[in-house]
Amino acid sequence: MTYEEAISYIYSRRKFQKSSGHERIEKLLELMGNPQKKLRFVHVVGTNGKGSVSTALAQVLTRSGYKTGLFTSPFVIEFGERIKVDGEFIPKEEICRITEIIKEKTELMEKLELYPTVFEVTTALGIAYFHKCGCDIVVLEAGIGGKKDSTNVIDCPEAAIITSVSLDHTEMLGDTVAEITKEKCGIIKNSCPMVSYPFDGAELGFIPQSDEAARVISECCKNEGSTLYLPDIKKVTVIKSDLFGTNFSYDGLDIRLTLPGKHQIGNMLTVITAGRVLRERGYSITDSAIEEGIARFTIPGRTQVIEGEPMVILDGGHNTGCMKALQNTVKEYLSGRKITLLMSFMKDKDYEEAISIIAPLCDSIIFTVTDSVRGERPDILKAIAEKYCTDVYEIPDPEKAFSFAKMKAEKDVLIVSGSFYLVSEVRKFLS
Repeated sequence: MTYEEAISYIYSRRKFQKSSGHERIEKLLELMGNPQKKLRFVHVVGTNGKGSVSTALAQVLTRSGYKTGLFTSPFVIEFGERIKVDGEFIPKEEICRITEIIKEKTELMEKLELYPTVFEVTTALGIAYFHKCGCDIVVLEAGIGGKKDSTNVIDCPEAAIITSVSLDHTEMLGDTVAEITKEKCGIIKNSCPMVSYPFDGAELGFIPQSDEAARVISECCKNEGSTLYLPDIKKVTVIKSDLFGTNFSYDGLDIRLTLPGKHQIGNMLTVITAGRVLRERGYSITDSAIEEGIARFTIPGRTQVIEGEPMVILDGGHNTGCMKALQNTVKEYLSGRKITLLMSFMKDKDYEEAISIIAPLCDSIIFTVTDSVRGERPDILKAIAEKYCTDVYEIPDPEKAFSFAKMKAEKDVLIVSGSFYLVSEVRKFLS
């Protein structure tokens, strides 16, 4: 099996299937020898910030001397970005080798009328690779939700983390923040410790966990006998914050963060708290390892600043929580600058609300589409944005749309947002 054949096979699987609990992923992993039962995990769920928290915590664990697996989604650079060990992408030959095994097992499952999805196959691929590498611990980011997510096939994790929760995937998770939070809290099991994104912090410039989400998280932890750990906002002092990162002190730590946006303070406080919880559980994690891990943390497509003329900011955020964070970043760091926005959305996103948050701050907006089947039509998006901005365009071809957006931005600021698929596509035009 070649790399291209392996990737083609993975994406030939159904994207979603009617939930059957964890029957499919459990059977697939059982046929592969149950590698998940031979690993230790930190399980991460949430709506926004999962990737940042997972990636930074993995860096902290690696800096602490642990062989650390990291499972995230989606990818911006290439498929292997989703599965890393100590920051290194899974090699293509390993993707081929393990996918061949998975294909053999899924063919057996199909005789039982069990058809693993894309995400279930990818989850099994990651877990098998982490076991083969002998990882000491794996930071496992959930895909959608928590309780029903295929990553929840694992036994009790070393710690569970819930990042910022807002409305997203409502057709699958529920119509309210409370319903979505309860689904995500389904990863708590056997009284494992739970770490949450801060319940307060507005005075520091970021949007804290909503009261609705905070209430449900507290209730779920109480019901499951799980200790809830929260960052102490009173111990934070922001020293400097600009478009190229933030310096802050927290409870004896000096933190240097290279990603912009005050919301990243909340994310990194979550990482620090998780690191100290793991330390209480016997892991050798020093404060210097926490500082160094966060300082080394980078992640593509999350308010990623690329200097030049124009300055390009890549931000794959696609829901209201992401747009509010981007809105705050623009207001705080780009006031007075000319803002050009290149955007696309998948049809299943609440793009109307997202556009209403960011469009009033823009001088020009260009809509495009990267997936003619799942992507929303640019003309529909344009009609919404015209309520908030007078200079709006639709250019279906992403490369032409990017060229036009660069021209409109001149020597100022071009923001690419609304979809990680678009961010991934634009990165090709930047190289």
